[in-house]
Amino acid sequence: MKPVDILQRYWGYHAFRPLQEEIIYEILSGKEVIALLPTGGGKSICFQVPALMKEGLTLVISPLIALMNDQVDQLRRRGIKARCIHSGLHYKEIERILDEARFGDLKLLYISPERLQSSNFVLVLQRLALEYLVVDEAHCISMWGYDFRPAYLHIAEVRKWHPKVPVIALTATATEEVVQDIAQKLEMQEVVVYKAGFLRPNLKFGVLTVEDKRERCLQLVSKLHGAAVIYVRNRRLTRELAEVLQLRGISSTYYHAGLDADTRHQRESEFLGGKVRIMVATNAFGMGIDKSDVRMVIHYDLPDSLEAYYQEAGRGGRDGKDAYAIILFQEHDRIKLEQGFDREFPSLEEIKRVYRALANYLKLAVGSGEGSTFPFDFIKFINQYQLDAQETWSILKIIEQDGWIYLSDAFHQTARVRFRVNREVLYDYQIRHENHDAIIKILLRLYQGIMSDAVAIKEEYLADLLKKSKIEVRQLLRALHQEEIIEYTEPVDSPRITLMRERVLADNFNIDQKQFQFRKNAKRKGIDQILAYIVTSRCRQRFLLHYFNDTLEVDCGVCDNCRAAGRKKMKRADYLVLRKRIFEKLQLQEYPVSELLDSFKQTERTWVITVLQYLLNEEAVVKFNGVLRLKSEKS
Repeated sequence: MKPVDILQRYWGYHAFRPLQEEIIYEILSGKEVIALLPTGGGKSICFQVPALMKEGLTLVISPLIALMNDQVDQLRRRGIKARCIHSGLHYKEIERILDEARFGDLKLLYISPERLQSSNFVLVLQRLALEYLVVDEAHCISMWGYDFRPAYLHIAEVRKWHPKVPVIALTATATEEVVQDIAQKLEMQEVVVYKAGFLRPNLKFGVLTVEDKRERCLQLVSKLHGAAVIYVRNRRLTRELAEVLQLRGISSTYYHAGLDADTRHQRESEFLGGKVRIMVATNAFGMGIDKSDVRMVIHYDLPDSLEAYYQEAGRGGRDGKDAYAIILFQEHDRIKLEQGFDREFPSLEEIKRVYRALANYLKLAVGSGEGSTFPFDFIKFINQYQLDAQETWSILKIIEQDGWIYLSDAFHQTARVRFRVNREVLYDYQIRHENHDAIIKILLRLYQGIMSDAVAIKEEYLADLLKKSKIEVRQLLRALHQEEIIEYTEPVDSPRITLMRERVLADNFNIDQKQFQFRKNAKRKGIDQILAYIVTSRCRQRFLLHYFNDTLEVDCGVCDNCRAAGRKKMKRADYLVLRKRIFEKLQLQEYPVSELLDSFKQTERTWVITVLQYLLNEEAVVKFNGVLRLKSEKS
């Protein structure tokens, strides 16, 4: 089958998006590929299609448990054999998944990079028949990047056992430094780089210097027709701002990693389904969320790097229609960013103090703990040891980046059940244990494939059917698990912490000072760049593209700086002439924006955009689905 046949069979699409097909053919030819595709640009298709065209297994390394679960669920719904392994799984389920991988029953296996530090997993990995090694969010391998993960540095070790397996690295945002670092750290040979380009012509970037952020934010979303995401850096503020919007009659909700899983899933669904128009969130929201019609992304607080900003802003206008990416700025934001930088890189003594508290909190003896995973309640931890929340979180990330621990994202792992016995044994058990008969019958009736596969179950639904409490249902499932009738994995809904090294005395604890200073300098550079973006008078699209080593021959014409420059340069007579010509064209027919611009000379187009912006603001011209028309005709 050709790649497009696979695409149509499993995804129902008749054609690839730009660059996808070229990347796929490079991969199928055995080339090593780095692909930079924008958020929502279809990176996963680039390796999933080749994986289905090969006999063996494709190993996918991904940084977030929630993303892995989401991709695997989507693949399995399409009939594709895929699994993921993470710290939330029972060891017996991990063993069963590895058996499936060994015996050729899987096409794609997703793991976190930390899994490569498990000696048991590595022993299995050495014997797997791999076709491809895929590194998702590959910028995490570079200390130049904004989200460095030290475990990514172990990925190249896979090449010792599978030297001929091609590596495919994917990310949405990366500078030239990061791209080179990715190729070097993954030991890629004769790498082919595909870059979709960072230009988002439908995104209108702007920075608004305001006195009252809350009021300006309300004004922006109240005039907006469509969905919006408002990013803030404080969990408490997500709730407060959403409540203010609701009081003004604006449909809104809030989201952050501290909410329980059911609430997070419900609010994601409400926003994606259009039941809620405005999402107020921390940066925990957005990864893996695919909503095409977001018309505005507002940054209420300053992001700390252009990479993070561009990725979050890029969640607007994925349908190709106009959208706004706005930063609300006050001079105090600069001070907060600087203060945050100071807290993010504390002294070694402070780092040792938090490490000692963590070891005591987890009740770890010196020399123990390596490879162990524990539930981790951050709020309980800082309250118990009277620690500052922001500084402590920064220190935990430093300890993680130095390879001592791994902090998993907050995730929801639903309860899962698989029967371990055949139907004859099960029938005999039901006769002898009448108190377990009802739940066994319901499990068999509700969940297809449960005799051979671990399936997700709804404990609340079982409780309703059995007319029991959820606690009683869980007790029944535990009893069946204890008697080895079923394999029951209990639900998990919290962050987890894994010790990557054994505990040492705090006096003997140390971090790599050279790497620490490197990351500090990289963070300083990131903050300087975002502050430069705030104050620049240049075209904002050109500023961003230059940062990512991309180019734009002419100014975008639609960002706040371009519109301001156009207003300053344009004479009243020029404005009236262009206004008349636009009216004359629109009196004859409706025009898509691009076609109207094409009808003018190249040298006129920047001013035409400025005039059009005036006319749209005055509602003399209206735009619907990207098509311009005079208001008097059909509005």
